[in-house]
Amino acid sequence: MIDREKALEAWKENPEVDDLFTDTGELRLWEDPVGWNGYVREVGHGEPRYYSVNTRFDEDEWISKIRCGERAVRDAVEKHIEDPKAGRAGRFVRRCSPP
Repeated sequence: MIDREKALEAWKENPEVDDLFTDTGELRLWEDPVGWNGYVREVGHGEPRYYSVNTRFDEDEWISKIRCGERAVRDAVEKHIEDPKAGRAGRFVRRCSPP
């Protein structure tokens, strides 16, 4: 079980959003056997672009892919860490939470 207060404190001390994304540009916040949602990071013209995404594993396209700013990613990570009901449906992905 993650200590949410310690995770949030660690996040606020080192809030590097880009460090949370995988090498393939994914930041999965929630996942179950059907699919996942979270964020993707793409670099265009040397600048990072962030998208809020939702997908199914049996689909080749995103269910939704909405461009957003870094602040939206930060807010989502903070809510993810603080959510006391996480994990009751599907799998609340822990990898993105700071140690």
